[in-house]
Amino acid sequence: MANSLTRRSFFEVSGLAAAGLGLTACGGNNGGTQGGSGDTGVEPQDGSPATTALDKLPLPEKGKTYNNPKKRDDVKDDGTVTLAINEVGPNWNYVGLEGNTTYMNWLWSLYMPIGMVDTDATGSTYTPKADYIKSLSSDESSGKQVITVVYADQAKFNDGTDIDWKALETAWKCLSGQNKDYQVAATDGWDKIETVAQGDTAKTAVITMKEPVYPYEALADRVLHPDFLDVDTFNSGFLNNPHVEYGAGPYIVDSFDDTHATFKPNPKWWGDAPKSTTITYKQMEAQATFNAFKNGEIDSVGTGLSGTAEMLSNFNSMEDAQIRRGLSTIIAVIEINSTRGVLQDVAVRKAFCQAVDPATIVSIVFQGVNWSEDAPGSMLIPYWADGYEDNRPDDLKNLKDASARTAAAKKTLEDAGYTAGSDGIYAKGDTKASFSFTTFGDSTSVKNRSAAIQKMAKDAGIEVDIDNHASSEFSKILSSGAWDTCLFGWNGTTTSIWNGVQLYGSESSSNFGKQGTAETDAEFAKVPSIKDKTEQFKQCNATEKKLMETYAYLPLFTGPDCSVVKKGLANYGPSLFESTPVTDLGWQKD
Repeated sequence: MANSLTRRSFFEVSGLAAAGLGLTACGGNNGGTQGGSGDTGVEPQDGSPATTALDKLPLPEKGKTYNNPKKRDDVKDDGTVTLAINEVGPNWNYVGLEGNTTYMNWLWSLYMPIGMVDTDATGSTYTPKADYIKSLSSDESSGKQVITVVYADQAKFNDGTDIDWKALETAWKCLSGQNKDYQVAATDGWDKIETVAQGDTAKTAVITMKEPVYPYEALADRVLHPDFLDVDTFNSGFLNNPHVEYGAGPYIVDSFDDTHATFKPNPKWWGDAPKSTTITYKQMEAQATFNAFKNGEIDSVGTGLSGTAEMLSNFNSMEDAQIRRGLSTIIAVIEINSTRGVLQDVAVRKAFCQAVDPATIVSIVFQGVNWSEDAPGSMLIPYWADGYEDNRPDDLKNLKDASARTAAAKKTLEDAGYTAGSDGIYAKGDTKASFSFTTFGDSTSVKNRSAAIQKMAKDAGIEVDIDNHASSEFSKILSSGAWDTCLFGWNGTTTSIWNGVQLYGSESSSNFGKQGTAETDAEFAKVPSIKDKTEQFKQCNATEKKLMETYAYLPLFTGPDCSVVKKGLANYGPSLFESTPVTDLGWQKD
């Protein structure tokens, strides 16, 4: 679990791509059982044989994990696991703006002290991880919420610095937003803290809140080494530098460059020994992962939103492979940079949103695969989760077919004073309804999805140019803001409803649509402090509806979380919000 949403990726074929990585949707509002090709059975927790016909793949169930869960005693010792990743770095600071990707979350989870509070698959229970936290409690009898964290005696950073109250104080000072010099991804929750002080001993941190937060356990999820307090270290000190000395996890970074990262067991780790003695992530484009998996170079292919026919059809003759599909915590969105050119005009943004049909995108991405879903209406809450509402404006969600979408988009432009030229593209004076759509990766799925968006826009009189980049450039390009529209994903957590300020905040660097006001900031800021979860959802949804009316944010799909793995890979795959110890990743015993 984490306190902030993470930028998933650009939707590549094996992960979040148009046709490749998971522009798929898992059926309806009942957690993946709507749609599909009739009764296809129940998906086993270790997945379905890769030889299964794609239109007969069983659908995942709500609240279920599909990661071949095994107890430690059932996992072999001295394993080696090799996985694919879309980018390695360059910024290794996951809590900073540029490093806040799902990819860096994967790497940090192996060697940094994050995920210090475990959650179940549905995100309804919170349990402190004993390796780090001895006890965790909250008291409001004083009139203020006071959270007490007692850290484990043996918990230390790799350089010997104790994990104690100062480490939590460091996280607060860096992430609260009080010091604007820190380029942080999110401040949500941390900005509610009044003080962090030492308790009876240095191992006890006492957090006094200005405003309460619920669930309070989320604030104990991570600490930072005191050296993070140096602004230059925080912002730029992690460029091509993982700072292993600041780590405190089961693994250390043994070697890395922009093509790979290899992890070995941390000799200073005090908890359960890792079952795998080597974990390697190799940077690969989507197409390369297919051959690498078939050739035995990697042990899994597909990440996050994936599971297209383009991906899965590569492995339908592999008897030793399994397809693991679960519901996804990632929401694929097009964000529209409302500071750029003609996109400053809300009418152009609205017309583009009306023209793009999520159902068409899903049908293209998952053609031939047993998968269907309704278009999502939130960037904060997946459609299958409790509290979800479709927060899109009526003039988007009530458009039911292509002709209605095209007509509505044209009317929006004409009502705003645009007229169609001889080429069919609308313009107002010398300003054409023309802009770029930035994509990443080399997959056919990415190309097909982009072409579909381009055609839907053109049919409505909007010119869209495709601006493609290598997948390894994702973080750099997205953070630069030098793009007009871009499709990527937000990977949710159990406290995603806290993150309205992150995604929509008027001063947030993670708000790529660049809308939001002081009023909506204040409304989103109330959410973490509302004790009743139903009321939390109510406030979150009401405010998100206002932001959706700016037409700078277009949720497209959720899709499945899908991986194809070598048979026997244990504790790896779709697991919703469940915390799976990285020490237990490996190969099941025969």
